[in-house]
Amino acid sequence: MISFLFIDTERVWRGGQAQLFTLIRGLKQRGHRVHLVCHPKTLLGERASEEGIQVHPLAIWSEIGLISLFRIAALIRALKPEILGFNTPKPIFIGNLASRFTSVRARILFRRVNFPLRKSLLTRVKYNWGIDSIIAISASIRAQLQADGVAPARISTIYEGLDLEAGEPRRNPVAKAPGEPLRLGTVAHLSPEKGLTYLIEAAALIPEVRSSMRFIIVGDGRCRKGLEDLVRARNLESCFQFEGFKEQTIPYFESFDIFVLPSLSEGLSSSILTAMSMALPVIATNVGGIPELICDGENGLLVRPADSTGLAEAIRRLAANPEERFKMGQMGKKKMEKQFTLQRKIDETEMLCKSFLEKSASGSQRNHV
Repeated sequence: MISFLFIDTERVWRGGQAQLFTLIRGLKQRGHRVHLVCHPKTLLGERASEEGIQVHPLAIWSEIGLISLFRIAALIRALKPEILGFNTPKPIFIGNLASRFTSVRARILFRRVNFPLRKSLLTRVKYNWGIDSIIAISASIRAQLQADGVAPARISTIYEGLDLEAGEPRRNPVAKAPGEPLRLGTVAHLSPEKGLTYLIEAAALIPEVRSSMRFIIVGDGRCRKGLEDLVRARNLESCFQFEGFKEQTIPYFESFDIFVLPSLSEGLSSSILTAMSMALPVIATNVGGIPELICDGENGLLVRPADSTGLAEAIRRLAANPEERFKMGQMGKKKMEKQFTLQRKIDETEMLCKSFLEKSASGSQRNHV
């Protein structure tokens, strides 16, 4: 059994929180002792508590806050974790510092976004001092970290994965009545890097859009009002539905005919993985880790980022070809089942952590010889 303490500072539920939750739930189910530090009153904390994971609410507002430093240090001394894991960047420096003279034997951090690292002294320290491994969830993120000066030996690539036993994914397309509009869906946090303005502009370029297509946007965020305003400006109110944030998204995926994600930057999309598991064809952009999930023309279509015209052409192509949609969906499902399972993610994370503990134990034995 390994004892873990994970720290996450986000106040909202996004892909990174969903990815951490499935990991810590899986580790707990395998008999490991798992603790979570997260912002008070978050969905992550609620879901972790429901799974029997011990949650320690803590609002960490600053990367160098002394109060947070002392509280994390006290928690580490009390809980005595062997592995300290950082799911977000903000607590890395103070958490690392707080763990220096405690029982922690390895420190890992998860890099789930493809943004370049900031060019600052604090960032260089955070990502290069005292961290045993940075887990990149895609090869694209690994390459970006190396380009930013992180030593390759310090980076481990462990792909995200889905729980195939969590629900029964659909195996056939939803039957449609004659004349029923095609349903194109997105599930995402409504932030600038998701590129959803380009989806609206693409829809405006499709002559038959109002009669034959409906776009369902599931998610919330600071861009929602601007997106709704753009829909009204393009006279597309009859085509777009903004559903807001939903804890349960599977019913929406089941209703989609095509999944669309026009991101400008993407580490590795959990939503695309879910779409693949549901045998949905995917239209997405050729950025970040997306090409590691979607092979253009095989299990979906890739377009250039910020290219509304290319996006519109891809939508029209799949809209006109139900057989191609079906084949792409089946290929995506097979790829997901082969390469992107939750069991593999937990296995590889577990093996990595065990290797650090074994290395720490052998080093300790040599020191006592």
